[in-house]
Amino acid sequence: MMTPDLLLRLQVQTDTIRQIMRISGVPGMSIGVLHHGQIDHTQHLGQRDVLTEKAPQDDTLYHIASLTKLLATCLLGTLVTEGLLNWATPIRDYLPAFQNRSDEMGMHATLRDVASNRTGLSSSDWFWGQQNGDLLTPKNELVSLTTAIQAAQSFRRSFIYSPWNYILIQAVIESATGMSFGEAMKEKILEPLGLRKTTMEDAKGPNIAYPHAVHDDGSITRLPFCPLAPDTGLTAVMGGKSTLREMLTIYSALLSAYAHQKENNVDVTPGSPFMHLRTIFEPHIQLRRDVPSSSQAYCLGVYRTILPGNLSCASFNASLLRNSIPLFGLDLPGTEILHHTGNIPGYFHSMFLEPRTQSGVVCLSNATPFMDVTDFSAQLLLGVLLGSRGCPSFVPLAEAAKRAQLAWYEHLSKYLATNKTDHLPTLSLTAYRGRYINILGNFFLDIIPFKAGLRVYVQGHTLTTYDLLPYDGDTFYWEANRDREVCDKTMFPFPTHQRHLVSFQLGVMGVKSLQWHCDPMPMAKSEVFYRKPRAECTRL
Repeated sequence: MMTPDLLLRLQVQTDTIRQIMRISGVPGMSIGVLHHGQIDHTQHLGQRDVLTEKAPQDDTLYHIASLTKLLATCLLGTLVTEGLLNWATPIRDYLPAFQNRSDEMGMHATLRDVASNRTGLSSSDWFWGQQNGDLLTPKNELVSLTTAIQAAQSFRRSFIYSPWNYILIQAVIESATGMSFGEAMKEKILEPLGLRKTTMEDAKGPNIAYPHAVHDDGSITRLPFCPLAPDTGLTAVMGGKSTLREMLTIYSALLSAYAHQKENNVDVTPGSPFMHLRTIFEPHIQLRRDVPSSSQAYCLGVYRTILPGNLSCASFNASLLRNSIPLFGLDLPGTEILHHTGNIPGYFHSMFLEPRTQSGVVCLSNATPFMDVTDFSAQLLLGVLLGSRGCPSFVPLAEAAKRAQLAWYEHLSKYLATNKTDHLPTLSLTAYRGRYINILGNFFLDIIPFKAGLRVYVQGHTLTTYDLLPYDGDTFYWEANRDREVCDKTMFPFPTHQRHLVSFQLGVMGVKSLQWHCDPMPMAKSEVFYRKPRAECTRL
């Protein structure tokens, strides 16, 4: 049980957390603290919905985004115990459609490989969603598409946080159980824990934290929900919904079962749905080549850091501040922290767990912010919880992160303007009209002349479009604008100049293909889309 002194020291941090919230721009946040396995402190700040101005509560339902991944690997552990799956069996043995991938990853990748993000697959989130919560690839095409997603790094040698790994996990689970991912999760994990609100289905009910985005001027707009129910095939990636109270319940049960399995050298804890936790929490791939896996690694659905270390490594803050984030826990050497973030447009979350004392902090927020308030707030409280006296100064770090995000777009706009030339397209705009398809023929771009440039309809959808302007000869660009992208189009803030450029390749018969560097990873290759003959796309 938490002492009154510790509870007071946690509560004293509220003013600092409010400062970080104001800097981030998020309208609402829920905070929960576990101590020795008990839920000892919850707190709610701001609004769960800017339209109603109601505050979040312990039972407010949030989209938990990538915090779903650890639940997905725990479901794998249950199915391994039941003999339906095996950690070492190649994915191709479970999914016939995946057998079309013939590289090293396609031939040998196992559940361990995909759950630890060591397959080398690029992130390529562009293929499932880009704007307005619009899902672009139907579920029955996702596994087929994984056979064409490029490998940006070598198999089992590098960590790449790719959603395609967990798309495969969901497909394997559904194939092995004959149930939807949501049904399997409910039967194997949620119901045994007595959870009634946590769900893999669409969020319903009056007590929901709605998604928002923060404009450049600090004003807030409400966003559309991203549909991530099991019938999308993306639920294991980021489709769970839960409340602060039930997330704390999950982590309390998880830490208790982990302690039992470690102490008794077993993979099953009586009365617990959580199994094979020693495998799940084992380091499987180092995050960076200059940091050994014994210090910081990805396990199965969760990060593991031995203090002192960079606990922001999984957060959006790491991209904003790069190498300027100080190490956490300089006075807590050897302490093991399990952690993860959950980020989709409209929601940013962080959780940190300390297995030795079965303690931890969870922060849930409801906006695409200027910086990740949950990361710094949760670390602040974790430092208090663990008795650290050397926590970083998070308010100036938050201010620096906010400036960095706004500068991203300013620099990108200047780059595009500076490098734009007067070289006009080789052909008339009507000559670029057509349907352009990927190598598998299951993903396409419809392009038509539009005003002074071209309009792209991705997969023919009207919710996901780009207006391209002449840039340099047969290269076109779409303008960079944070407000338009993050707030109006519900895009995730990750601007790279390559992503804003589309280059057409010409042949003797006119335009033959286009290249688009869709992936945010600089080492990934540009995607090539081949133009279909005019007779096959007459509606354009």
